[in-house]
Amino acid sequence: MYDLIGDIHGHAPELHQLLQKLGYVPNAAGIYRHPAGRQVIFLGDFIDRGPAIRETLQVVRGMVDAGTALAVMGNHEYNALAFWAFDPTGGHLRPHLPHHILQHLETIKAFSTKELFAEWRDYLAWFMRLPLFLELPGLRVVHACWDARYIAYLRRELPDARLTPDFLLRASRAGSEEFRAIEITLKGQETDLPDGRHFFDKDGHRRTRVRTAWWRDPAASTYHDYFLERIEALADQPVDAAALPDASYYQDETPVFFGHYWLRGEPRILTPHSVCLDYSVAKGGELVGYRWQGEPALTPEGLVRA
Repeated sequence: MYDLIGDIHGHAPELHQLLQKLGYVPNAAGIYRHPAGRQVIFLGDFIDRGPAIRETLQVVRGMVDAGTALAVMGNHEYNALAFWAFDPTGGHLRPHLPHHILQHLETIKAFSTKELFAEWRDYLAWFMRLPLFLELPGLRVVHACWDARYIAYLRRELPDARLTPDFLLRASRAGSEEFRAIEITLKGQETDLPDGRHFFDKDGHRRTRVRTAWWRDPAASTYHDYFLERIEALADQPVDAAALPDASYYQDETPVFFGHYWLRGEPRILTPHSVCLDYSVAKGGELVGYRWQGEPALTPEGLVRA
């Protein structure tokens, strides 16, 4: 059985607290194990923003390497790979623009000496070995969005669901199929706001596209339910599903666990077969997990807060 843990973003104290609350005990080397043999599954986004990024990576990687945890890649690990990878045409795959540097700054600071930067390069190599998703008996795990179309595409292109340098290069080209697959899987579905509307995201950036709740049927939702930002002028209106020709939503009965979405408030089950475990620990929220006992329908009793 598994204990799934949402986005950590360098908040190691909360990670220690949640692991211990779930019954995991560190050995002499600091590697957490569960006395009953349970495993953790980390949902990605270990780095950036928080005050204890190196310690977080030590805990997560230590458990994965010891076999007491599994992990999938988050968009912040993916962004880090692209930020540090050279583009054969010049520069880096993720341009070193001010907002990209700012997003990654706490991680850069955490590995700022020559000795620590060598350690960081080793973590980058480890990120490349993280799968983009997991499908295990009875459950599925992905950082942002389980869209069957793109999961199938990634299975074809990457048989073990792990990046290759060539795929990373092709995925850095906006408009490519690789780019689209990564954007959906690690960053989620988005759609244009109707009538030229916009909003400002958590970092103050003006947005004309909005993330959507891919676990909900848009035809049975209001914009308040379906958009992951509240657009007051649209909130209680039914979604115009005809204006979303590429939209799909999760209809399978296999539970899917994910993070990414900076939720707030009381942790909750989104649908009987989907749950987000990112409750904004890096923005004053809390670290949240789910104790999965094999149940096909998820329950609020499974949610665990640090």
